Amino acid sequence: MTNCQYDGKLFELKQIGSSNSMLQRGGIRSYQIVNDGTDDQFILYGYSRSVTRTIITWIFIILTVGFLRLIFYWKPHWFLQCCCVRADLAVCQYVLLKDRYKQWYVETVLKISTNPNPNDSNSFRNSIPINPSRHDSFSEQQQQADDRDIHRYFINKRWRYVWEETEYKFVKLLGVEHNVKCEYFRQIRPLTIEQRAQKKIIFGENSISLRLTPILKLLIKEVLSPFYIFQLFSCISWFADEYVAYASCIVFITIISVIVTLYEVRKNERALRDTVHQSQVTTVLIYNPETNEEEQRDIISEDLVPGDVIIIRSSTIMQCDAALLNGNVIVNESMLTGESIPVTKVQIPYYQSSSDHPALNQTFDIHDHNRFILFSGTNVIQTRYYGAGDVRAVVLRTAFSTAKGELVRSILYPKPVDFKFNTDTYKYVGGMALIALGGMIYSLILRIMRHERAATVFKRTIDVITIAVPPALPAALSAGLVYAQNRLKKDNIFCISPRSINICGSINTVVFDKTGTLTEDGLDLQCVLPIVRSYDTINDIQQIKFGSETTEVTDLNWRDDEAHSMIIVCMAACHTLTRINGELAGDPLDLKMLAFTQYELYEPAANEQANFDMLFPTIVRPINIPNQRITSSLGHLSGSVSSLIAGNIPFEIGIVRQLPFSSSLQRTSVIVRILAKDSFDLLTKGSPEKIAELSRPETIPRNFNEILSSYAKQGYRVLALAYKPLELSYVKIQRIEREKIEHDLIFLGLVVMENRLKPQTEGILKVLSNANIRTIMCTGDNMLTALSVARDCDMIPDDAKIIVIEATESNRMPIFSYAQVYNRRVKEVRYDLNSHRLIELDRRSPYHFAISGKSFQIVRDDHPELLHRLCVRGTVFARMLPEQKQQLIETLQELG
Repeated sequence: MTNCQYDGKLFELKQIGSSNSMLQRGGIRSYQIVNDGTDDQFILYGYSRSVTRTIITWIFIILTVGFLRLIFYWKPHWFLQCCCVRADLAVCQYVLLKDRYKQWYVETVLKISTNPNPNDSNSFRNSIPINPSRHDSFSEQQQQADDRDIHRYFINKRWRYVWEETEYKFVKLLGVEHNVKCEYFRQIRPLTIEQRAQKKIIFGENSISLRLTPILKLLIKEVLSPFYIFQLFSCISWFADEYVAYASCIVFITIISVIVTLYEVRKNERALRDTVHQSQVTTVLIYNPETNEEEQRDIISEDLVPGDVIIIRSSTIMQCDAALLNGNVIVNESMLTGESIPVTKVQIPYYQSSSDHPALNQTFDIHDHNRFILFSGTNVIQTRYYGAGDVRAVVLRTAFSTAKGELVRSILYPKPVDFKFNTDTYKYVGGMALIALGGMIYSLILRIMRHERAATVFKRTIDVITIAVPPALPAALSAGLVYAQNRLKKDNIFCISPRSINICGSINTVVFDKTGTLTEDGLDLQCVLPIVRSYDTINDIQQIKFGSETTEVTDLNWRDDEAHSMIIVCMAACHTLTRINGELAGDPLDLKMLAFTQYELYEPAANEQANFDMLFPTIVRPINIPNQRITSSLGHLSGSVSSLIAGNIPFEIGIVRQLPFSSSLQRTSVIVRILAKDSFDLLTKGSPEKIAELSRPETIPRNFNEILSSYAKQGYRVLALAYKPLELSYVKIQRIEREKIEHDLIFLGLVVMENRLKPQTEGILKVLSNANIRTIMCTGDNMLTALSVARDCDMIPDDAKIIVIEATESNRMPIFSYAQVYNRRVKEVRYDLNSHRLIELDRRSPYHFAISGKSFQIVRDDHPELLHRLCVRGTVFARMLPEQKQQLIETLQELG
């Protein structure tokens, strides 16, 4: 960012506040870039009121009979620039914002005092505009700036931006999660009353309340648009020229259009307000420094502030984003994600950890640590804590900075996806106006030459422009938009930004996910391929290979083979299933695997948990086991799992800790203790490539890749299972990082799931293809599985070739090869290493690009030219992480 350079006395203004830091800047800053590199990026300019400019501006407004003020209503930044002068950001009264879409916003700079009476609830809401006198002396300005209890801020799109004196700029006000180390969570304690009062003033209410816009304001906003003003001018002209019938029809249509538009806007506002506004009583912990004790108080959720430690209760709705400090919480995040599958949140591992925890110096990131975060708007189904005490969480973000707040902001302030449509509309109207202007001049000259009366010349000349520019255009656009929206509603299609409907006709690409979109939501378990170990007496080595396809759990030789026993245990216990009101709930894939093993999940009573010498939230056991108990004389038995299953004692698996699925890690794990064993086991399942990478090489069959490819080519979804014995204490188990134990695994086998196409998939894709709309598959599944599904649904025709682009960390240059037919030279394209350009050798031969997530990231970082060609000709994007999917969409939008 470049600072504007001034000299003379203006230079002294820069010294307001922290004079030492200001002297180093060498000038006054009257603008800055905010939120650099994000969708909310904008340039900010500082302005202060000028009496002289304001008087002159209003004189011209009066002289133009208010028409200039109407122009300023359409262009508020022009009004600001006419009435104000550029000022240093440290003392400016207004800020002018220009976002990346060239939209302008004018905001007033406010100030608040952070030293109120903490017992005065009304002081939390005090905020007054800054209006310093321009005739104050420099010493008075410095005295005001040195008052550390005064904070300056402005609000734009519900975000609060505060003046940071040390950095000499406005910064977005974020919660406690911003730029904080994980060590923050180690010795966290509740806030005091004074700390809460100060934070309440700075952060404001924890409320996503939406006020209904008054009808009169909506009406003025609607009718003062340029189109309606021109329409009003046209109708007056027609009535004056006795075009009563036509003008009356236009007026009637316009009135009906305005009424319908206002009705829809008000209905949508009311529906959104009723949906998002929620309030409930929350228990917060407050630290009393006098007694050095914590106190519990029930407050309304609007009074929560970042840093509060709260108690999480079952059957409640989260009103803030919070990090879970202890216990497990099962939530429903359907409001945010659309997925109604319960999600298990686990405690953050840094709370009350030892000071030598290796991750304490890492920067906390809410996206990387989302498995520990309870997001606002999610429904808390159950809370669990192993022992006495409440489940606690620390508030990270409140109000519109939460996940729910971001969702509401995206509805209130959608991206101007119809920007080009509006631009083209204005270009069309402008073009027609130019034609009309030429016609007006010609008509004016012609009628003057004919010596017609002045009134007739004026009327006929004005007629030209009122006819050339369609007067009913705004009414037609509004009526068409409302009609289209109602048609979509009948098919249960809802649009949060109705303006987007205008550009639906220009859509040329549709990107699909695979599982649950192109294919059925549920998966059928096709078979299990367990590992079989045999001993080669001739070569004196142990051989490991895949066994035969197993479709029934009874076919697994669990009595003699430890691997077969552990694969049953892994399928039965490696999940995040739970019982809600007695019903088993969770991922459909996990439900299928549990049903295959013929095990059941239950939550034991307190007296039953004594068998494990510790508390367990969930236990898994075979269905219809003998109702026997372990006696104390048995002690802690040791031995193989197969011997335990075959024994006469109840075989039960206690899930000690869950390590939830992470798309970046491509796996999920649990730590369990099998009843009567004196050690713990780590069970892991995930993508075959990732599990093989984490497993011991000697436990993986040599034909692993061939077997995996054979199933993937047939469109099956394949998961791999592995386990690892852990010789760790219970306390260590609860705190250890997953990366420290998820390695050197013992590979167990593969689980093959059948994922059928939805009946309507092929028909939908055919309709899109006939409309010349390109279709793309972007999935987190295996490449070969994705290619098989793409062939099955005719996304890739049978006669088209598939060219796979591969790039690795060791060799970052892209390599092209035919899918399923390797070691053949690609004839259609060639990548020039010198110019870094993709050269098409054969344009007539149809081909499609396919790429994996890892290769996509390398191409995006190192080969931007290839990235654009890839997005134009790419059809299958496999093993894509969520952020990579977003990057793909953004690149496609840039390409248009």
